[in-house]
Amino acid sequence: MPKLPPALRKKLIALVLAGAGTVGIATSYTAYWEGKSNATYIDPTGTPTICYGHTGPDVKPGMVKTDAECLALLKQDMSWAFAAIQRYVKVPLTQGQTVALASWVFWAGETNFRNSTLLRLINEGKMPAACGQYIRWIYSKGQKLPGLEARRSADEWLCRYDLPQS
Repeated sequence: MPKLPPALRKKLIALVLAGAGTVGIATSYTAYWEGKSNATYIDPTGTPTICYGHTGPDVKPGMVKTDAECLALLKQDMSWAFAAIQRYVKVPLTQGQTVALASWVFWAGETNFRNSTLLRLINEGKMPAACGQYIRWIYSKGQKLPGLEARRSADEWLCRYDLPQS
């Protein structure tokens, strides 16, 4: 059964009540799961990473970013995740489905998204089956990661039940 952690539920309710848009909610949701490190670190896959899970050729060992720079990188990364959703999703999504999908695309990358069963099922209008795909993405190098399991469970919850209202 998918779960939404109580602290995250409270945060999402506050954002909904404050009238935050989908991009703002997805950015906060992603930041919650990614956490923030202003200095470069090596993630569980061995990838140099900084700030809120930012990776790429621009990330070098020993880098340190300010909080403002980290937020700017997260917004940039979320922007390309939303652009990928606009390019490939051909059916309407609820706000919760969009938030979960944007966070997943941020994490999985555009190529994995484009080639995924998750996307195929979404575009076929098979949302219950699509929501069930999130939990398949909990492994790194063949090892189940508890943090990913909790994150994917929350993604599935949002996909199935939308954003909490109260």
